[in-house]
Amino acid sequence: MRGVSNSEFEFKLELTPQQLARLASHPALANLATGQPAISTVRSIYFDTPDHRLRAQGISLRLRSIGDKWVQAVQATNGPATGVDDVDAEVEHPEPSIGQIKDTRLRRVIQKAVSTSTLEPQFETIVTRTIHKLHSERGHLELALEDGVVRAGNAEGKLCEAELELKEGSPEYLLETASALFSQEAVKPSETSAAERGYDLLLGRRDKTVAPLKAKIPVLEGGETCAQALLLFAEAAAEQIVRNRRALLETDDPESAHQLRIGLRRLRSAIRAFRTLSESPAAREIERLARELGRSVGPLRNADVFIDGVLAPLAGTKKGEPGFAQLRTALEAHRAAMREQVRIVLISDQWTRLQIHLALWPKTIAGDKALQTPVRAYATKSLTKHWKKVSKRAVEIDDLTTEGRHDMRKVLKGFRYTCEFFGSLYPPRKVGPFIKDLKRLQDVFGYLNDVATAGELNRICHERCSNSLEAQRAVGFVLGWHEARATAAWDHVLEAWDQLEGRKPFWK
Repeated sequence: MRGVSNSEFEFKLELTPQQLARLASHPALANLATGQPAISTVRSIYFDTPDHRLRAQGISLRLRSIGDKWVQAVQATNGPATGVDDVDAEVEHPEPSIGQIKDTRLRRVIQKAVSTSTLEPQFETIVTRTIHKLHSERGHLELALEDGVVRAGNAEGKLCEAELELKEGSPEYLLETASALFSQEAVKPSETSAAERGYDLLLGRRDKTVAPLKAKIPVLEGGETCAQALLLFAEAAAEQIVRNRRALLETDDPESAHQLRIGLRRLRSAIRAFRTLSESPAAREIERLARELGRSVGPLRNADVFIDGVLAPLAGTKKGEPGFAQLRTALEAHRAAMREQVRIVLISDQWTRLQIHLALWPKTIAGDKALQTPVRAYATKSLTKHWKKVSKRAVEIDDLTTEGRHDMRKVLKGFRYTCEFFGSLYPPRKVGPFIKDLKRLQDVFGYLNDVATAGELNRICHERCSNSLEAQRAVGFVLGWHEARATAAWDHVLEAWDQLEGRKPFWK
């Protein structure tokens, strides 16, 4: 058994009081728990200057009651002392003692911040903490359940959290246990500390706006192992998925569904890029979960395309025709219905299962011995293999059926992601033109797929404006116009393929 005691191997969730109660009586907890849980009530007081100078420096200073003692703890999350957690120090009174901060750099930053001000209580938390020791032949875990409140003046907010920490054993054991305990609930990872929640309550913050996030492609320097590269790709995709899931829940921005699907595809492509080296059960499961969620988001993304990519190019020239306005109203109603369906999925156990894997599966990558191969050598082999797959399909490009064109589009998209993953390992002057030509070909297949999918406009029109002959005529006009353009686009597909095929692969 691989022993670890690193606080990195933990999983923290925000819960509702009802979820916390259900978790406390979960059968999986009963099966794993050893002995009686330890229960304590902890009061923590957070201090800062009246104008919050410590917060501006990314520092939280807390006094916590433990029995009849007060213990001071200081943490720096950003700013000049980033990453410093000063060891707990016992103080005589519930008042900060800067002189007992052992880290010299952190102590000086705080002294400078408060030199012309005073430290005063800003808010407090009172939490009942229940700690369960979990044990099996696979390892040891600690589950902490916290139920309490945060108070700032007369304002009060609820604090309910669960933290699962691996004390001994493998990260895979942490992942499996987290899945067993939490996958039936629509929970979410804890993204804010108690200090951040206290300041939010103190300042009356309720700003939940968020913008869609486009893909961030990590840059490889060449010395990484495949494990390190896969971890970078997976974390970037996970960030894109989580951010756009939130944007889709909280805004009506059409880009959020598009970028969510891209993030899900990039995650799957990253896993497949290294499949010849390693294919663990956890990797197969997260790929399956990402594929399922992508399919759930698909109808909403199609609804966005129907309005912005299919109808919009024509609607501007048909403003005087009532059928186009009626069709747009029908399509907007359809999109709203699809959005609500997706939002239900994004707060369901389907999302929770993926979320758990997004948080914990990357922790299993570093220890995978099969992925210790240098990424530079592997990248060339992987790109060559994927290129052969694309070339094989292109042999019959003239005779592809509608389904075949759809499959070709997916293969091209996956290959492009692989090129982007590994592209920073090769000269930019060679990578850029190749990916540009690849994207040009991919765009043709993408448009053909949009036109094939647009046949659904007939059904939507029948369901939402069946009594409008004008709307039905508008559908016919739109579909006819795009089918003519699709035919013209297909006439250029061989030209686009020849240009790509004629370009020397950048990895050779």
